[in-house]
Amino acid sequence: MSSSPPRVRPGVSVPDLLVALGITVIGVLLLVGTLSIPFGINAVVGPRVFPLIVGSGTLLLGLIMTALTLRGDRAEPSAEEDTDPDAPVDLSSPGVILGGFLLGSVLLAPLGFVIGTAIMYFSVAFAFGERRYGLMALVSLIVALVTYVVFTRGLGLTLPAGLLKGIL
Repeated sequence: MSSSPPRVRPGVSVPDLLVALGITVIGVLLLVGTLSIPFGINAVVGPRVFPLIVGSGTLLLGLIMTALTLRGDRAEPSAEEDTDPDAPVDLSSPGVILGGFLLGSVLLAPLGFVIGTAIMYFSVAFAFGERRYGLMALVSLIVALVTYVVFTRGLGLTLPAGLLKGIL
């Protein structure tokens, strides 16, 4: 009768640990930000409830992921994913999305929510390989405009109108 060799426990995956710690930090920041939201005097369910749930869940998820990563567990692609873990990483698409997000964020106040958000949507479509620029611009503007109307008229939020002030 042969005995199986002892399993060698893999070391801690640094990328997995960085993701887990990043999620933990985001959870802490969400909870800290939630505490700055004023609580309604007569409200049973105030404006803090949903951010508190999201922040607590994010923090809990980050702590669980950190513990599992320190225990030696690794994030492995599932069988359904068509990925090659040994392939070189292409960061151009995430870079385009991040650049579009930063540009849209900077231009949000002076140009308005619709144009700033349309820039973000446009960059995401570009990063996913779409090259019909006219269609991308039109769809980005329509989605941003619908989002603006829903948020301002439906939810009563105040968003910067920017260049479209007086039109919207």
